[in-house]
Amino acid sequence: MPSRIIRAWIFLLVCTVCACATYRPARLKPEVAARRFAGRTLANSELCEYLSANSKPARSACPPARWNLTNLTLTGFFYSPELAVAEAQLKVAQAAIITAGQRPNPSVGLGVAYAATAVPNIAPWALGTAAINFPIETADKRGYRIAQAEHLADAAAIGVGETTWRIRSAVRAALLNYLIAQRQYRLARAYEAASESIAQLLQERIDAGAASAPDLNLALANLATARLKAAQAESGVPETLNGLAAALGVPVGALQGATFAWPELEHPRDAVSFTRADIQRLALLNRLDLRRTLAQYAAADEAFKLEIARQYPDINLAGGYSWEVNENIFELLPVVTLPLMNQNQGPIAEARARRALIAAQFIALQDSIIAQANGALTKYRGALAAANQASHSAAFSEERLTGIRRATELGEIDALTLATAQLETVVAEQSRLTALAGAQSALGALEDAVERPLEDRDFKSFKLPASPQTTTSEKPS
Repeated sequence: MPSRIIRAWIFLLVCTVCACATYRPARLKPEVAARRFAGRTLANSELCEYLSANSKPARSACPPARWNLTNLTLTGFFYSPELAVAEAQLKVAQAAIITAGQRPNPSVGLGVAYAATAVPNIAPWALGTAAINFPIETADKRGYRIAQAEHLADAAAIGVGETTWRIRSAVRAALLNYLIAQRQYRLARAYEAASESIAQLLQERIDAGAASAPDLNLALANLATARLKAAQAESGVPETLNGLAAALGVPVGALQGATFAWPELEHPRDAVSFTRADIQRLALLNRLDLRRTLAQYAAADEAFKLEIARQYPDINLAGGYSWEVNENIFELLPVVTLPLMNQNQGPIAEARARRALIAAQFIALQDSIIAQANGALTKYRGALAAANQASHSAAFSEERLTGIRRATELGEIDALTLATAQLETVVAEQSRLTALAGAQSALGALEDAVERPLEDRDFKSFKLPASPQTTTSEKPS
């Protein structure tokens, strides 16, 4: 009888060990990661599939002939290492659900006994005690652990959404900077050309005795400044292109030869269509950090329930078997921890305080979001008004230049007056471009405040596209 029991215990232990997971090394190779980064392009076939799957309507040509904000944002989602980190954090949180759902394993013990006083015809060694202990959790502690882990996984999933919005925001800002830098460079060159023309005309007048040296000196100083600003503007183009490449998660060489388009750049949406009530409602309903805090509060509430449940002790159902002098002896001994010294008051107080802390953080975050949304809307309205005024001034300068050019062709106005008018027109266009960049930046800040694109008419129904990597939640039954 004892030998059969020993064999049964050995068989059970072998089966348990065989069911264990095995370790597989996963070494990090920086040189391989560097090569993969260097090989990223906008013509990647998997990127094309991702663009087609998330574009409306689906695109037939890939890579696109012109890269707009939507395509670039999707490219940022596809390549972003930050999004990969957020998804890895989500998988960790989902794995924690499995951990929370695990039931405590039973424990076993097997010993032998030795009889110090020899008995005739009986061996001094015998099977001592074979003990087994079954822990039994009470008060639904496992359910509270699972609920807490699920809420934390929800918070991690919302964190993935926050990351996608940050990528979209970074791509928008980088594309804006690059397109504005290109236009600034073209205007700086136009300003340099007009300044050079004025200096040459003044030099000709001095040579003819029709102008004074101070006028020429002033024009030459202005020309030197124009050349410096043109050089600075030229260096800003590759710098902003590097910023765009960084936002997309690709090497800057991948953007060489790409054509970028932003049809809405010149025409920021009218601020009249954004009411303060709509902006505030969108911010409160859609801000992902607010929703993540709600999920964290729900997790803290479940943690509070768990600590309350831990006031009630678990039961350890202990049993034993021994064999002595041809006698089978069975034992059953339930063991309960008596809550005499403490009733888990400390962890309960901590959990209650932690829940209250997250509640206070939620209220503070909500107030901050309301203030941020209102401030961003006010700033956008002001920036848009300035951009509209600058556009009117630039249009007036252009009309004036057209009239002067016509008068010059008729011989009514000299070339110096025309060159001066050209310079003034360039200055007005530079002011318009600066105001436009300010309005677009303010619109981007307003979008960040509500975490919704506001350039499209259907901005209220906007949804972020699916992530390139799919994640599935694993929950125990």
